[in-house]
Order: sequence, then C-alpha cells, then structure tokens
Amino acid sequence: MTATTTYEKQWWEEGAGFFGRGYMEGDNSVEGYLDAPMTLEERTESEVRGIINLLQLQPGQHVLDCPSGYGRHSIGLGRHGMNVIGADINGEELFVATQKRGDLSNVQFIKNDMRFLYFQNHFDAVINMFYSFGFFDTDEENIQVLRNFYNALKPGGKFLMHTDVNIPRIISGKYKSQERRNLPNGNVLEIIDRYEPTTKRIEGTWTIIRPDNSIQDLTPYSVRVYTNEEFTGWCHEVGFRTVTAYGSWDRTPLTDESEDMMIIAEK
Repeated sequence: MTATTTYEKQWWEEGAGFFGRGYMEGDNSVEGYLDAPMTLEERTESEVRGIINLLQLQPGQHVLDCPSGYGRHSIGLGRHGMNVIGADINGEELFVATQKRGDLSNVQFIKNDMRFLYFQNHFDAVINMFYSFGFFDTDEENIQVLRNFYNALKPGGKFLMHTDVNIPRIISGKYKSQERRNLPNGNVLEIIDRYEPTTKRIEGTWTIIRPDNSIQDLTPYSVRVYTNEEFTGWCHEVGFRTVTAYGSWDRTPLTDESEDMMIIAEK
C-alpha cells in the first residue's frame, strides 16, 4: 500500500480556524488596539482618511486592497470615490464584504492568494493594512508578495504597508503582548503575543471568552515582523525608488515610540 500524507492547513488559509467568523467578531472590539480607545467604526474612518492623506488619493483613481478581509477599507475608499479591488483568500470574509458593499459599483472583491497576484501596471495605489504582511513561512514568499504589489502598480504608483508592530516598542516592553478587549456582544477577546527575536516572528493566539466562561480558541498565528530599516531594504530590493516611514496617519515621522508604522514606497 502507498502511504498517504495528511495535509495540514496553514493558519492563514481558508477554513484553518483563524480568519473568518471568529476573526470578524474579535476585530470588532470596543477599545481597539491603540492606547486611546476607538471603536471599529471610528478606527475605520480614521484609517481610510489616513490612507487618502498619505497616498494623496483622488476620486477616480484605482486602488488594490490586499488582503482586504471583510472589506472595511475597500468600502470606505469606495465611498470616497476611488475604484477599488479588494483581494483576499477567505471566502467567508469576502462574502461579508460583498454584502456590506451594497450598491457601490466602484468596489469589487476577488478571491486571490497574494503570493500569486496577476496584475501588471494597473493601480495608482496598493494598500496592505493592519498587520497583514509577513504571513508566510519564508522570506522568499513574503518578498514575492512585495514584488507582486510592485508589479501591480503603475509607474509612479504608491504602496502603503501599515502595521501596529514597531519592534523598538517590543524591545522596550511598551508593546501590548497580552491584553483583553471587550466586544459589543458581551464577549471578551484575549490576545497573547510572543516575539521570537531569532526567527523575527510574532507567535500569537486569539481567544474569545463568553459570559458563561466558555471559550473559542482561534488557530495560533505566526507572522514575520521587521524593522523600518529591514522593510525599506526589501522595498528597494524589488524596485521601489523612494521609501518613507511614518508613525501616524497625519504624517508624523516614525519613532521608537510610535504605536503604528506606515511605510510608503513609490514605484
């Protein structure tokens, strides 16, 4: 008989147990992730306006949001007049995004693995939001994603990467490695993160705790993280001409104290 190998899904894959219904529930916390509490609606509006500000977007321009998740940034940009394609691998979140889009004909959603994007010289901007870069096991795969974003842009187009992981804050102990966030439905989200300096990855878990103390453990995740200097080097490696780092949506320069890191790379 021929031995068979059982395929084990990666944490980020569809049906693997992290993204989908549980993630969408946990993402909608009362406090959000910043020191200053913000609801999901407030944070989305702030981020959408920040994207427009940092990228100097104009109505009618073409934007790729990848991964787009359940569509909050794609839809927000569409409401400001941009033509948006949201690409994601998770069908459950794409279904919710399509429902929330309503009659916005300038926003489309497609199912696509960001390692295999096929766009060439198409977009004025590409956005990668909220700690969504570095999912894959090898640097080669993650750099290929960055190369795909570069290829998708028109000459002069801009790429925005946004993350709440600023490694100097981890080293100084100011990064929230363990926290509880209240959810509007009465449940609580517990997040535990551990930074592994040898692999340059954050290993983390999300657990949803209900009032009756029953729990839902989402599949543990592992994300490659990077300093501004390292990511800037990757951007230049794939061909970006200029790279600028910010620490907030109002163009404040990135510092070791910044809660957010936004990197803008121009093709």
